[in-house]
Amino acid sequence: MDGRFCSGRTDLIQVPSWVRDVFENYLICEITTLDNDKPVTFPMLFFYDSSSGKFAVTSSILFSKKVEHLKKNPRVSLLFSNPTGSTVPKHAVLVQGNAKCEDSDLDHGWERFLPQWREKEPYIDAFLSEREKFSWFWKRIVIEVEPRRITAWKNADTQKQGEEFRS
Repeated sequence: MDGRFCSGRTDLIQVPSWVRDVFENYLICEITTLDNDKPVTFPMLFFYDSSSGKFAVTSSILFSKKVEHLKKNPRVSLLFSNPTGSTVPKHAVLVQGNAKCEDSDLDHGWERFLPQWREKEPYIDAFLSEREKFSWFWKRIVIEVEPRRITAWKNADTQKQGEEFRS
């Protein structure tokens, strides 16, 4: 996925292959932002770049509450706990990090994620062909997340202590 994320991260958090499988195969995650120190969670399609170790989600300007929260407090978490639609076993992985919102090119900045989006949701092209009818939906902010800590539970066994990984 070279070129889809901002470069500059060399201190990748090393995780076992089963955690990478989650990042590379799960379709969605639950992103949690803070609104006046209260957690607010949204299910989101995410994109992962194994070369930088960063994650991204995109958000229509029509649904910008999460962006407002992140501009006030960039701390964010991504929970990967639902393997529906993927071919990997169920695990639970919590990524905690800081988010940056990129809104300088609402019309095209998110398009660098289209190849991965198509892999996850092949029907996206049907919506793109109707893009002019839903123009405000396709004005999208890119939210890039740089992990600081990853906690993972193999087989989603949260009764046990999770494995923790840091850079």
